[in-house]
Amino acid sequence: MSRPRDFRPEQQNKLSLEPPIGVPDEHRAQQVAADQHFQAAVAQAIAAGDERVEAVQATVQLKRRTKLSGEG
Repeated sequence: MSRPRDFRPEQQNKLSLEPPIGVPDEHRAQQVAADQHFQAAVAQAIAAGDERVEAVQATVQLKRRTKLSGEG
């Protein structure tokens, strides 16, 4: 039976020194949380922008109606 070799640190396989792939590290968890926060902020900004567009469109329609009813 062969005996496991003792490698010096610089000879060890890099994969054996890193955490397993299935285990998320703390930095990754922080990145995911920051990304989710950013996505929520973007969605909120888009919704606010849509509300402003609707308000402007309603104002334009109201002005057109007022203008048309004033001419008659």
